[in-house]
Order: sequence, then structure tokens, then C-alpha cells
Amino acid sequence: MMNQSINFMKKIIFLFALIICGIQSFAQFGNFKKKDELEKFKDTRLVVVLFPDSAYTASVIAAVERYWTYTGYEFAEDTALYRYKKGDYAFLYFSKSKGSKIKAKVANSEEDMNAMVITRKFSRRVIPENLLAYGFCGNRIDTNDWETEITRAVQLMNNYLNYAVQASGTSAPSASSLMNNYPSDKSQLLDKKLIIEDKQLELKGKEDAPTLYDGDVEEVDIAEIQKAIKWQDNSYIYYYYSKDEKNCNKLFISAANSELMYFTTESPEKCKCTSNDLKALKNIKVKLNKGGR
Repeated sequence: MMNQSINFMKKIIFLFALIICGIQSFAQFGNFKKKDELEKFKDTRLVVVLFPDSAYTASVIAAVERYWTYTGYEFAEDTALYRYKKGDYAFLYFSKSKGSKIKAKVANSEEDMNAMVITRKFSRRVIPENLLAYGFCGNRIDTNDWETEITRAVQLMNNYLNYAVQASGTSAPSASSLMNNYPSDKSQLLDKKLIIEDKQLELKGKEDAPTLYDGDVEEVDIAEIQKAIKWQDNSYIYYYYSKDEKNCNKLFISAANSELMYFTTESPEKCKCTSNDLKALKNIKVKLNKGGR
């Protein structure tokens, strides 16, 4: 009896740890507590920080001009931020994780992450209390990758803010509610092809991806995924991950407007798309076909 009680407690602790892990990782969508904070943030001037990397700078400017709608904004080089020490400003820039393969001299974070971030104050080392929102990026970013990585991150954060401010009640959506039911249009899963980068799909035995997903699935070169993002191709959902010291954050999103379809976290060494991920997407489709969201 004693051993059964101990095993039961171990299971409870393990499940609690999984829940906490998931909630912490979902902070990518924002740290706003109340709806009025989100409303007030609309009047904040967003300073988009440009680092001395031409590909990064060009990509940030293009993505913000095309896709950012939530606040007003202006661009400033990282060496000219003394002008923004006073006033109602927030700062948008890139923070790279410790294990990322990124040569550009950008910021990093006390909470290890590879992402575009929005902070209350600019610092080359992002601290949790300054963090307002962030959108995960892939860990491998070379010159030609900046455009699509930043496009996705800017769209993810802009989507979050627009969804959160429209939520019912006076509180901003909780991490757990977003985890269970992020309010993007999941019906896109019903008619879009899922594309996965080569060697990122891991199935066992005779498992078949189209059957597990209940739809068209194809492994493609990363260039095909980047092309779909660049052209905002409404035909595709795609998979990508962002790894840090604690988690591998796995996301399935639409190539057009970066609408989040599904999000989960695994341990850092488990970053491939698996049968469980495909089954989760299929379950969303089943729920939609039954009239659910």
C-alpha cells in the first residue's frame, strides 16, 4: 500500500511538472495580465531595433512594414537608442539562444530563447521582467533565412496581440487557455497540405503520415517552406521547431499570416515531428467536423 501511494504521488508530481513546463513555454505569446494593459499598449510607440547586419535589418524593416498593425512604430539603430530613454516606448528585436547557429551580433536572453522579442526597455540581455511578448524562431539562421524567420515571428506576435485584446472578460488570456484553445482559424487544417522539412519527420514501423494526419503530407527541402512563407502561400501548413536549454518548442502554422494550428513542447533532444503530433492535428480536424472550434 505504501509503495502504491508513493508511485501515485510520483505520477502527480510528474504531471504537475509537465503542466508547468507547458505553461512557461507558452509565454511566447505575451506576459500581459489584464485586457486594459493590452489596450494601453496600442498607444505605445514600438521602436524596431536595427543591428549591424544588413540581411537582418532589411528583413526586420520589410516584415514590420508589411505585417505589423497593433501599434505605431519607428526604426532605430542599436547605437542610437539613447533617444528613447524617456517616453512611452517598447522595443522589438532579436534574442538568440545559446545553442543557435547565428553569427549576427544580436541580443540574448536570461531565459534562454531564440526569438523576436518585445520588451519594455532595450537591453542586449533580455530579462524576464522586461519581456512583453515573443515569437519563436528556428535555431539555424543564415543570411538567406532572416526574411522568412522574422516574417513568421512578427506575424505570430501581431496575431497574439490582436487575438488577446478581443478575448472576453477583463483578464488577458491565460497561458493554459491558449495552450488548449488558441483562437486561430483551425479550419485551415481541413484543406491545406502539411509540409515538413526533410529528415524532420520521425515515424515508426509502418506508420503512414497522410493517414495519421488525415490529409496530404510531404517532406520537402527547407527552401520550399521558405518559398511558401515568402509568398504567403495559402495552400500550406508547415512544421518547425525552436530549441533552447529546457525545451524543444514544436509549432505547426500556416504559411499565410502565420496562424498557429498546434503547439507543444518536448525535451530538447526530441525535436522531430512524430506520429503523436500528426494524430493531434487529426484530432483537431475531427473536432472541427463535429462542429467544434
